[in-house]
Amino acid sequence: MNNGALSPPWFPPLDKPAVPHARRPPAAERGATVAALRATVEAALPHVFDPTASLHAAGQALRRALNREDAAAERAALAQALAAAQAAWQFEPAVLDAACRLLCGGAVALPCAAPRHAALAMAAAAWASCGRPCVLMTADDEGAARASQLLLPLFQQLGIDAAPAGSDANGAMLRRAYAAGVVIVPARRFTADLTRDRRERSSGDALQLEARLHGAAGAGVLVTRGLFTLLVDELDRVLFDDAVNPVLLSVPDDSTALGPALQRSRELADALEPGHHYSLSVAHGLQWTAAGAVLAGELIATLPPLWRQPERAEWLLRQALTVRDLLQPGRHYTLNNGHVHLDDAIGRALPDRGLLPHLTQAIQARTGVPLSPVTRATERASVLGLAASAHRLAGAAADLQGLEAALWRRHGLCADDARSTHAQAMVEACRDDADWQARIQARFGAPPDTHRLFVLRQLNAAARLADLPGAKAEAWVLASLSPQRALQQLQERAEADGRAPARHVEIVFTEPLDSRRAEAQLIARVMDVAQGADVTPRLLLQPEARWVAQALGPLATPLRALCRQWPAATPRLLTVTLSLLRWQMARQQARALQAQSQREHQLKLQLSFAGSAPALPPQSSEPAARRTS
Repeated sequence: MNNGALSPPWFPPLDKPAVPHARRPPAAERGATVAALRATVEAALPHVFDPTASLHAAGQALRRALNREDAAAERAALAQALAAAQAAWQFEPAVLDAACRLLCGGAVALPCAAPRHAALAMAAAAWASCGRPCVLMTADDEGAARASQLLLPLFQQLGIDAAPAGSDANGAMLRRAYAAGVVIVPARRFTADLTRDRRERSSGDALQLEARLHGAAGAGVLVTRGLFTLLVDELDRVLFDDAVNPVLLSVPDDSTALGPALQRSRELADALEPGHHYSLSVAHGLQWTAAGAVLAGELIATLPPLWRQPERAEWLLRQALTVRDLLQPGRHYTLNNGHVHLDDAIGRALPDRGLLPHLTQAIQARTGVPLSPVTRATERASVLGLAASAHRLAGAAADLQGLEAALWRRHGLCADDARSTHAQAMVEACRDDADWQARIQARFGAPPDTHRLFVLRQLNAAARLADLPGAKAEAWVLASLSPQRALQQLQERAEADGRAPARHVEIVFTEPLDSRRAEAQLIARVMDVAQGADVTPRLLLQPEARWVAQALGPLATPLRALCRQWPAATPRLLTVTLSLLRWQMARQQARALQAQSQREHQLKLQLSFAGSAPALPPQSSEPAARRTS
């Protein structure tokens, strides 16, 4: 453990661009490599008498092998470290096999969270033994909390210093977490922290930076130790589903007094009456009456000076009136502890997409909660760039179906056992919207031994479900959130009523998710918290759903007419439409990931030409050496 007064040693991430990977190794060759590592571990197990001492010895050997860049010695040291961890923890053979695949630079599909976390823990223990930073990265804070709860006692048993770094950690707590041998951290938190530290090290005078780092008041400029080993839980979410959204570093900056202007515009909106002073609609926007134009001119004079200019003032009033008159809580946004969550399709409820900037603060002003700080972006980063800069990369997920080629092409990872381990959701095709509502209504009021969970894709779907009689007593969850809390509420309600634990959990997908893999991922999360109950998924398809129009555009109307005319053909027509939609969404995601990678590469080139960063080395036709263990 490093003294808190000093900065921990820095391990620089790789700055190389993405290298096109050569031939993907055949399954037989890959299996032989994993089998050889597993055999070495099995041979070392009988000789482990003190797991902690054996792990320490393996770490010293691994450190020497990494310094010499000796791949054979590295594999031998990793096998010895795995043997020490297995001797201490006594995991199932399947977990040990998955850990071997991770150490060979693989991506492993394990549907249940417990064995997945166990395999990641064994790989983390092996890499952390050498003293270089090892990051166990999760998709969100909830995943980090679950992993920490299970793994921290295991690491303590082996004498490994490990700590969580949640999104709310700061100051000394955050530096303490990153100084540990293993840090368990959400993806976006680590991306932001590492990007900020890399910028801090690359800017200014090096001697001045060292003085700031090691001075009495300087401890704490950098929080991370750099990056060497990156182990990713829920690999598909982190590197694909969520990776299309960049991480923006920002600083509080309200030089235009936007916050007070939003607060004042909310008060001014209350002085305007619809119909008498204005008319507002999505189709026609904001239109003033003669009386409204006169009153608006008087009200604008009370805004902060910078916002009295007519175009800016009208934008403020238009946004405040839109939030008051057009946006509905629970349908277009939700408010939880002062945080605003916008529906993905909220742009369709706005007269002008130019109202989206600072819409969150406008909603907070309307609801009377403190405004989030108005910020200015200073840096752009992504989890994709973070994964590309790791010296050693591996990960696991509940399901990797359909990602085998992309994992190898983008990250040099071989997806092992990527076939789906869950039965597909049973599909029920509804004739029309009335049939869909009747089927949903019939599932309200689950039997005593059954928990029924309704999965919704967006807030609009939640509002549609809430309109049905009896829906308020049912449990539902958005597909982007974890179902754990909803199931816990159902279980607590059953305990309060004196009922026995549920033997069945039924998942009702009110509309399809982005992919079959996303549905399998959600089913796996439900199974993790179902306490051994049988899990049955059902998918309800209907012609009037929004996803049909999203897939077919103007052809959605003829399809709906065909479904009404030939009800027997409805299941086949909707199934084909769903396949088309998922193909479109997969293509859009691939394009978004490609655009993200290209943008980062262009930024690096611009910095290298400007002299702000070292020039990038030429690309090689050989696979990256960091992917071989």
